[in-house]
Amino acid sequence: MSRASRKLEHVKLTVETEAGLSQGFEDVQFVHQAISEASLEDISLDTTIGGLHLRSPIIINAMTGGAKDTEKINEKLAIIAKETGLAIAVGSQMSAIHNKVYRASYQIVRKINPTGIILANLGVEATVQEAKEAIDMIEANALQIHLNVIQELIMPEGDRNFKGTIERIKAIAESISVPLIIKEVGFGMSREAAKKLAEIGIAIIDVGGKGGTNFAT
Repeated sequence: MSRASRKLEHVKLTVETEAGLSQGFEDVQFVHQAISEASLEDISLDTTIGGLHLRSPIIINAMTGGAKDTEKINEKLAIIAKETGLAIAVGSQMSAIHNKVYRASYQIVRKINPTGIILANLGVEATVQEAKEAIDMIEANALQIHLNVIQELIMPEGDRNFKGTIERIKAIAESISVPLIIKEVGFGMSREAAKKLAEIGIAIIDVGGKGGTNFAT
């Protein structure tokens, strides 16, 4: 299956299987404090992590791109990001690196949101040159490298060899001029994995977990 066909299948599966899916927020309740000494004008949701400054800790995480039909999705998400001031990440850009015809489906995000925080995205198989190309493609403020071993294994055309993962991440981190985010795509990040990343200087880890779309499911 081609990368573009797989991108469209991901969109179709998400629409069909995840509508109304709970993310667990209904289990969280805030304890009301009747006596307050706060002023709303003093409250800020600004967040700084690993050299990346965000207006809010909520972001529109890696979505799609890489097929012509996905450009409209990214356009609408970029409009939301621009109007709310939220950071937005595009989906994996490897298809656009291999075939330039798909670049517009990612570049639309920067076109719509010229001053916003936009995150580039590639899989852990990426080279340093590909990482730089992905960043330049959308003038990204940071780069996500996603870890998706299980997803690769269940796809017939997916990767089977994951050797050298830490070495590639370290090489990219040392070679790019924007913050690097290591992202998991639906199975969470173990303590052991986070420790390995911290040891090579990775400051931002997106644990994914249930909040990510789980295509294995």
